[in-house]
Amino acid sequence: MSYNGWSNKETWLVNVWLGDDLQAHKDDGEPLTDDYIESIVDDMAAELEFDNGLLRDLLNTAMGEVNYWELEQHYKEDDQ
Repeated sequence: MSYNGWSNKETWLVNVWLGDDLQAHKDDGEPLTDDYIESIVDDMAAELEFDNGLLRDLLNTAMGEVNYWELEQHYKEDDQ
């Protein structure tokens, strides 16, 4: 189900919260590949500590829905 022009809400949220940082990485010459963007999100999630398995599972489920390829393509389109 699409959300605000993105493939889903999870992808939109990553762009809303990290868009400025991703653009700064791009401006610094860092190639914004889907794997690179995913590693940024994974690193952020790794900093969180959950004693509650439900919350950890919910976070992992939402993270699994992020379309990192779409985010990569979004920042490539800015170059054109």
